[in-house]
Amino acid sequence: MGVGVEAEHLNESRLGRVLDQLYEYGVSLLFLKIACEMVKCCGIKVSNAHIDGTSLSVHGKYLSSEEVEESCAEEIVLLEESEPVAININHGYSRDHRSDLKQFTLSLLTTGEEGIPLFMQVGDGNELDQNAFPKMIREFQSQWLGEQPEVYVMDAAFYTEKNLNQCSESINWISRVPLTIKAAQELTKLLLPEQFSKSDLYEKYSFCAVCSEYAVIKQRWIIVESEDRRDADLKSLSKRIEQSLTLKNKNLKSLRNKEFACETDALIAAKDFEKTLNYHLLAELTILAKPHYQRRGKPKLGDEVSYYTYHIQANLGENEIVIKTHRNQAGRFILATNLLDEKLWANETVLQEYKEQQTTERGFRFIKDPLFFASRVFLKNTKRIMALAMIMTLALMVYSLGQLQLRQSLKLTDSHLPDQKGKPTAQPTLRWILQCFQSVHLVFIDGIKSSIQLTDRQKLILQFLGASCHQYYFLS
Repeated sequence: MGVGVEAEHLNESRLGRVLDQLYEYGVSLLFLKIACEMVKCCGIKVSNAHIDGTSLSVHGKYLSSEEVEESCAEEIVLLEESEPVAININHGYSRDHRSDLKQFTLSLLTTGEEGIPLFMQVGDGNELDQNAFPKMIREFQSQWLGEQPEVYVMDAAFYTEKNLNQCSESINWISRVPLTIKAAQELTKLLLPEQFSKSDLYEKYSFCAVCSEYAVIKQRWIIVESEDRRDADLKSLSKRIEQSLTLKNKNLKSLRNKEFACETDALIAAKDFEKTLNYHLLAELTILAKPHYQRRGKPKLGDEVSYYTYHIQANLGENEIVIKTHRNQAGRFILATNLLDEKLWANETVLQEYKEQQTTERGFRFIKDPLFFASRVFLKNTKRIMALAMIMTLALMVYSLGQLQLRQSLKLTDSHLPDQKGKPTAQPTLRWILQCFQSVHLVFIDGIKSSIQLTDRQKLILQFLGASCHQYYFLS
C-alpha cells in the first residue's frame, strides 16, 4: 500500500499545507478531542476499550542524511536533521507480509460492537505492540475527558511481566495468554476433558478457570475450549504429522546410507536425529556392521576382514504420547484477567469481551481496503504520513458511526434489509450499503433537474438513513 490520497482535483501543495497544519495541532490529541465531542453528541457509552495494532507499508525510500551519502543518486525522501523526526519509517514485522517495504505502525483504541475509534497513535515501523499498548493506555487515560472504560481488552502482545506490573493497579484488563509461557503450555496440554464445564451462553465452548499469580499479579486464567477450533486444529495437526513424516523419511534414508567408523558414532547420530523428530520416534533401531575386504568382489572363505563400517537401520513410528498431548491441546487458548469477581465477570462475559476484539481488526481491514482513498499521491515526509493516518482513522470513525446508526434504526423498527445474497439481515455492513448506491442517476432536462432514478432497494435503504440523506436525494 502506498501512502497518499486520491487527489485528482486537489493541488498537491495545498494538500501538503493541510497535512502540515494537522500535524502541528498534534494528530493524536486532535483526534482524541474529536472523539470526545463525538461521544457526547452521539451518546456513545464507553464501557470497554479494545486495543490493537497493525503496520502500513509505504513505497519509496525514507532515508536519513547518513544514508543519503551511501545511496545512489536517485529521487528520495530526505529526513532533515534540523527538525526532530516525527516517526521513523523503517523495516519491521509486516502484517501485510511485505518485508521488502518500509512501514509505520498504527495503534487504535476502539469501543462498542461497531469498533468506534476513540484514540490513535502512529509509531515507528519497528515498534512492538507490547511497548506501544501501555504507552497508549497512559496517554488516553491522562487526556480523555469522558467516562473512563471499565476494562481494556488486548491481544497476547500485551501479556508480559513488565506490562502487567505497570498496568494492573491502574486498569482492569483482559488479555490472551501467549502459549510461549511454560505454565500456559502445560495447562492447555494436561487438562482433561472432564475438567471443563460447558458454557451456558456459547453452545460450542467449554471453560476451566484457575487462579494464577504470573508476574506476581493475582489474576484468573480461563482456559477456553472451542469445538470448531478443535476440529480445525486437529485437521492442521494431521497435516503437520503427514508432512513431517514425509520429510523425516527422506532424512532417515540419507542417514541409513551414511557410513560410521564405529557403533558408538552410529548410535550418537541416531539419537541426534531422533531429537529433531516432532511427532515420531525411531522404531526397530539396530546398528549393522558391514565388513570390508582388501580384495574387491565377493569375499572367499578365509579372507580376512580389513575393517568394518557401521550403518543405522531404523523406521519411523508415531510418538503416541506427544501426539496425544497435541490432540489434547487442540482448540484451547487461555484468557487472563485481573477481574477476580466471577459473579460480575463470569467466564462467558470475559470471552464475549475478548471476541469483540475483532471489531478493531475489522477497522484495520477497512483502512487497508483497496477501495479506500489512501493509494495515489505519495507524501514527502513523516509528518504528513502521521496526519494522513489521522484522517484515515477519522474516516473509520464516520464509517463506524454510520453503520451503528443504521443498525440501531433497523432494530428500533424491527426491520431488515437484503444482504449480498438477497437474504434479510438486521446487521448489514455500511460497505454493502454504499455499494448499493454506486449507480444513482440524476436526470436533467433542458438544464433543469427532473428526477433522481432510485431502485426499490435504494428507496428501502434510505428509509433508515435519516433526514439528511433524504435531503441529499431530494426525497424531502
